[in-house]
Amino acid sequence: MNKVDKVVYWIFGVICIGLLLFFVLSLVFGPSTKQVIIENDLSEEVNGVVDTLFNDAGNHDVRTAILKNKQIFEIVSEWESKIEKGDSLYKKKGSFLLEVYKKTGKKIVLNYKTTIK
Repeated sequence: MNKVDKVVYWIFGVICIGLLLFFVLSLVFGPSTKQVIIENDLSEEVNGVVDTLFNDAGNHDVRTAILKNKQIFEIVSEWESKIEKGDSLYKKKGSFLLEVYKKTGKKIVLNYKTTIK
């Protein structure tokens, strides 16, 4: 093994150890998956009328709504049967509550807290 090979192996080893260390430290000191989900739910803001519904094959077949204002909303699997084309969706940033105003005039309130496992 010549000097260049040793340097390449050394650099490769340092990079692998660095990545492994980063991964372990992220697991130990980073936010939990539950905390990330809660933060994402709270930061989401939705306001519009459902124009199109489809299963997004490129995203694990997640049921997705495109609102008339072109906003894209991924529907929680437990809520798929509750949201239809023509419904108005409203969720204020910082809230866990999604208000669904049905075409019939009925209002349904869906709570993100019920979907956190």
